[in-house]
Amino acid sequence: MHDHDDMMGVADSPLHGWADRSSTALVEVRPVALPGAREETTETTGHTAAPHSHAQRSQLPSNAILGGSFASAIFHLWLLSMLATFSSGPPPRPDPPAIDSVLPPEEDSAPEPADLPAFSLTDPKDKDYDAREAVDAASIGQVRTNTPRAETAPMHAVLDAAQPGTGLASVSEMLQQGVVLDERIAVNGTTGNSMVAVESALDQVTWEIANHLLEHKALVVWLLDASGSLKTQRQVISSRLRRIYGELGALEEAGKIVARTDQALLTGVVMYGETTVFITPEPTDKFEVIQDAIKNAPTDPSGVENVFGAVELVVHRWQKYRTAQGRSLLLVIVTDETGDDFPRLEPAILTCKRYGAKAFVIGPPAVFGRRQAFVPYVAPEDHKTYQLPVDLGPESFVVEVPSLPFWFSASQYEFLSAGMGPYGLSRLVRETGGAYFLSSMTTSSGLSPIGTFDPQALKAFEPDYRFGTPQDYINDVNRHRLRQAVMRAAELSLKYKAGPTPQLEMRVTPQNYLQRLTDAQKTAAETTYMVDMILSAFQGNLEPEYQKEPSPRWRANYNLTLGRLLALKVRAQEYNFACAQLKQLGTGDIEKKSNHWYFKPSKKPGSGAASKKMAADAERLLKRAMDDAPNTPWGLLAQRDLSVPFGFEVLQKYDAPPKPAAPSKTAPSTPGKRPIQLVNDAPKKKPEPRPAPVPAPKLPKL
Repeated sequence: MHDHDDMMGVADSPLHGWADRSSTALVEVRPVALPGAREETTETTGHTAAPHSHAQRSQLPSNAILGGSFASAIFHLWLLSMLATFSSGPPPRPDPPAIDSVLPPEEDSAPEPADLPAFSLTDPKDKDYDAREAVDAASIGQVRTNTPRAETAPMHAVLDAAQPGTGLASVSEMLQQGVVLDERIAVNGTTGNSMVAVESALDQVTWEIANHLLEHKALVVWLLDASGSLKTQRQVISSRLRRIYGELGALEEAGKIVARTDQALLTGVVMYGETTVFITPEPTDKFEVIQDAIKNAPTDPSGVENVFGAVELVVHRWQKYRTAQGRSLLLVIVTDETGDDFPRLEPAILTCKRYGAKAFVIGPPAVFGRRQAFVPYVAPEDHKTYQLPVDLGPESFVVEVPSLPFWFSASQYEFLSAGMGPYGLSRLVRETGGAYFLSSMTTSSGLSPIGTFDPQALKAFEPDYRFGTPQDYINDVNRHRLRQAVMRAAELSLKYKAGPTPQLEMRVTPQNYLQRLTDAQKTAAETTYMVDMILSAFQGNLEPEYQKEPSPRWRANYNLTLGRLLALKVRAQEYNFACAQLKQLGTGDIEKKSNHWYFKPSKKPGSGAASKKMAADAERLLKRAMDDAPNTPWGLLAQRDLSVPFGFEVLQKYDAPPKPAAPSKTAPSTPGKRPIQLVNDAPKKKPEPRPAPVPAPKLPKL
């Protein structure tokens, strides 16, 4: 071990600067002490060593001399080998880990033509993704990139960099650098974004098409709602097509997208209503044919919109472009309602999955917690406004929150935008890997508010899109007591209608004030009865179930439903109590002190301890709904209910009765005598012609 340590000490000595020394430089060496030899320090240098006497040298044994010479030879051989290694350079570094990418052979890129049409294709999504979604998007199905990197940047950073006006890389450049998802991997689509105009939604569709053209040929099918209410939107699409296809053509000419054939992009136009009409018998790459087909598409007056059957039919008829040519199938559905053939939803999804078709929807938001909304329509025949029903919802599989009125004259939010698409169309895009672009349509004009909810805040409150049949949905609900209670309350609210705001101002007389108060109490009693029937769905203490409930949506449903029901019951009881207090007034009070009453909200419930406890529970639930679901329909409705106190106070006034009218100063005419009127004193008036009957308005079917 001693010998080995000495050797290692030499090996570890610093050798930097060796190459700068001259070949005649001197080296100091310590010889190795061999076993059995005396421990003597011998110094071999270019200087004169310390002399030993001749006698001493003659006394050294011959084997020791031989052993030292042998050790010295071995040492010098080792030293020479180390110096040779050092002069030849350091050992090569290990190869870096392989990146799962394919590098295309370098090609001389041709200069871009100078006469390319001007265009600006930017990322229209312009949104942030949460961490989980970014990780999912960056971790699966990476098949090809032109600029391989050891790590992939977060997806939201790539999208944010494409915002216009930032001076960063354009989308056409970033399309070559982004992560491409393997089409063989099922990726869920998105079901809601912020509200945009139809033109902006079309720009987002252009972005999606350009991404698919990076690596694949594509067949884009425009599936257009043929109802009359969408005529304006079809004209917008027709006028926008030149820009869309101009941008895609410019990208192809500039080499930004891969064009494997002369027909990298084919397009078909299909109209659907009660029936499905193929405006282009076969897909084409002729822009003029596409634009003319959309511009002159016929209108279906039936008002029936069989969208899911149309999707299934289109994919079946044109699946050969997928199976034989390997094209991506992209269905762009433009509609303003949810569709009338919900039973065809699941077959349509299965057909799209079988052939890898992706559905993109440009459509309206759903109405929150309702199936129908209404659109104001001014009839040209009589210039009157009519409310036309439209199917816009709900955003969930079934209605999950009860329909309850708000008291007082502020906004009722009866037809509230859900900030999400209708369930059927949203499930279609989610299951096929597409996207739903919320757009302001004619049918969404009856909703309020429009586009005010935060799409990122709504992500956590999206419904469960797994259910394709009612039984699947019911089976899931039945496993949770809290969900059962909320669903039962929503169902009962359709049968038991709680009353609207009762009379909040009364002018009474000594003769009618008691009857007026009794009638007002009846309206409050009816509301109390209806609310009690709906509250019967909540049996027992459900707070432990609430703490275990994993879904933010169902927690919000519970807070809002039970909180609003309790608040409405407290208001009805407080109103009834206020009317009972007014009955204590006597006839003399009405005649001289109090005959004009105003019912105002009050923060001090007066009907008893039970009412105070119920008010505290209602306030707690509604505040929890606001805190847990801000910038959502749940938070908005809870805030609306909390904005008005639950109690009532009555402001009493006295209005003096009007004085009797004074007698006329004009002398009355003599009874029995009529003034004489000659025949020619006044011309005879012809009877006015009766106005022509106004024809009954012909209301359109939306």
